[in-house]
Amino acid sequence: MQKLLFIILISITAYTSSFSQAPVVIKQDSSVRDLDEEQDVRDLPFRQRLRFGGGINSLSFTSYRTSIGVSPMVGYQVTNNFTVGFALDYIYQKYSLPNYSISENQFGPRLFGQRRITFLEAQLANLFPESMIQVYGQAEFQKFYASQSGYSYTSPVQALGGIGIGLGGFQIIVLRNFAYNSSSSAYYSSPWVFRVGGFFF
Repeated sequence: MQKLLFIILISITAYTSSFSQAPVVIKQDSSVRDLDEEQDVRDLPFRQRLRFGGGINSLSFTSYRTSIGVSPMVGYQVTNNFTVGFALDYIYQKYSLPNYSISENQFGPRLFGQRRITFLEAQLANLFPESMIQVYGQAEFQKFYASQSGYSYTSPVQALGGIGIGLGGFQIIVLRNFAYNSSSSAYYSSPWVFRVGGFFF
């Protein structure tokens, strides 16, 4: 009996000592990083810092005006919190008046910068602990070229700025067009511009 107890005691000691050794650290890609820590994009190669996506804007469906726009875009993540990008906007508009209708095609480039507002994200996280919502400030410059009934013309450069929220790449952004006036009303029917879309690849 004593021999059996001795064997059990030795077995338990050997078992527990195997777990009291120093932990094994497995290194991957020659780095050790907390899994909860966000990877610094500046450590990534150029191709992996590119973001591709698009969106829709200028939606309007009324009795006299139909408008819809699409915007493919590409972005480059300068840092984890700052992205610059380029978009190409296309807007189709059709005006239906009592005696005639007319359609217009608008297109043009758009340059933008997007910065995460981390202190607002922290406030949201306090209110909604499980929230993964990101908050952005965005500024952009845009120019339109348009054609209508054989005529073509261009717009002045439009300067816009605003704020948006994002979740998993999807974004909703509200912008103020600071260059809005009567001459730019053909491109925007309001000084407020809404964009829906985001970076998905």
